[in-house]
Amino acid sequence: MARLPVLLMTTDSQVVATFQQVAATCDFPLHITPVPPPPEVLSSQWHLIVADAETTSFDAIAFLALARQQNPTAKRGLLVASLAPQELLRAVNEAQVHHVWVKPLSPDGLAKSLEQHLEALEGETLPFLLALSSEGAEAYGHSVRVAHYAVAIGRKLGLSEEALRLLWLGCLLHDIGKVLLPAGQEDDPAWRQQHPLLGEKVVQGLALPKEVAEIVRHHHERWDGQGFPDRLRGEAIPLLARLAALANAYDHWTTPQPEQALLSHAELTELLRREMGHTFAPEAVQALLSLREAEDVQAVLERVSELPALAPIVHCALTLLEREDFDWREVAEVIAQDQHLTAQLLRLANSAMTGLRRRVTSLPIALRVLGARPVRNLLLTLSVCPHLQSPAELRLWEHSLLCAFLARWLAQTTKLVDPEEAFTAGLLHDIGKSLLHRFFPQSYRRLLTLAASQKCPLFIAERLVFSLSHAEVGAWLLRRWRLPTPFCEAVAWHHVPIHKATPLMWHLYWANRLAHFAQGGEPFPPILPPEKANSLLRAFLTNPQPVIKQILAQLQSVEAALQK
Repeated sequence: MARLPVLLMTTDSQVVATFQQVAATCDFPLHITPVPPPPEVLSSQWHLIVADAETTSFDAIAFLALARQQNPTAKRGLLVASLAPQELLRAVNEAQVHHVWVKPLSPDGLAKSLEQHLEALEGETLPFLLALSSEGAEAYGHSVRVAHYAVAIGRKLGLSEEALRLLWLGCLLHDIGKVLLPAGQEDDPAWRQQHPLLGEKVVQGLALPKEVAEIVRHHHERWDGQGFPDRLRGEAIPLLARLAALANAYDHWTTPQPEQALLSHAELTELLRREMGHTFAPEAVQALLSLREAEDVQAVLERVSELPALAPIVHCALTLLEREDFDWREVAEVIAQDQHLTAQLLRLANSAMTGLRRRVTSLPIALRVLGARPVRNLLLTLSVCPHLQSPAELRLWEHSLLCAFLARWLAQTTKLVDPEEAFTAGLLHDIGKSLLHRFFPQSYRRLLTLAASQKCPLFIAERLVFSLSHAEVGAWLLRRWRLPTPFCEAVAWHHVPIHKATPLMWHLYWANRLAHFAQGGEPFPPILPPEKANSLLRAFLTNPQPVIKQILAQLQSVEAALQK
């Protein structure tokens, strides 16, 4: 039976020559193009679609992601100059590539790998990289977090930069074998013990360094020899695999699960000490313990008396506004007891955010003009702001307000969430940072240094140091304030939404990412679960700058009104 053709997109003459040589040897049709072909060509019958990441006229990974949508039966390959971990992860997560080739290409190596693809049964997929989206956002986050934890431990032990690079790559791929487990057997312990061996074969197929393959094979070995698959003991376990094993367990212990209590900071410290020299290498555990805060974070917060609290007047007004039959005059009578709060609400009612032509001087009218849910959000805004004192906290305040405006805009766009509820969640999502910064200043400064050196998200460094992140701390405080459960849950999960995330969680997750992007953070992949985004929202995520510019102007208007 004739083989289906291979589509190659590249402008590299050496790559073209190598593929042409192999095509003649392996007897398959080859179509070469320097630019992305039109949709009707892309959706044709191809056995393999290969894109060169160094071709400057297009985004190779974005193209392969498009190819995956328009031609899901074709396999996908990526050509790169080097295995940059972030690009590798993006290729896996967005395009679910089946193979990555590192240039310069060897004709023999290319022929061997292509034969594996060309001889595969029709419709069969043999992924050479972990299709992380197959297990949702949690699986994607797990690999990244394990890599960050392991590298932090390795850096503490004084490993070389090259060893840290190999450790990072091995941890990103440590669970690669799980996608090759038989369907329906993923939760079977006997089958799951096979995933390190399956993963090793995948990594060897990529011709990665042996240290990476060792991490994948041995990340479930135990110091006492009771692990799998080879029951290695002590220093017989490769050093990098020992660090990966500890980082893998640590992530499972510190990642919140729905309806499942996490170990406290003190309990986790005790567990690490108990398993030192049994499950895990002593030097690895000692390095991890030296990175962690000495005191139990939640126990300290439970004891302190200066925690932020809602003022009685605000709490009473919020309670009234939750009623379906509330009376504006009654709400105004409560708020009027605080002259400063009254003046700020009147100022906001007369600011550019309402667009009124007549000046409002009556508090009941001002509250009606603003609306019930916006008034609730403003009361929370005006209550939280005084607790933020340092420059770092004020920057946090600006980020939270921006996130709130973006969350509201997203909710107005998708019509899946009440816009004012989204605003509230955005406003409060990072309040846990203020608590950690205030009550653990030295550890928090050390944490910021760690995050900068690791180039990792702050919440990952927080879990390393405190066993929990500001998201969980913030949710704990909101429960003390007796705010509704949906807000607390959205705040708790705003970094990595759970598999069955609510629409509010997704809106807060994206608003937070967009706010960081607007404030100079890293770009984000323009993806969102299709059922949770309409075409307008997807278009916005592709080109967010115009809307972000508009929202930043709105933010400046509100900040100016609050500062008068």
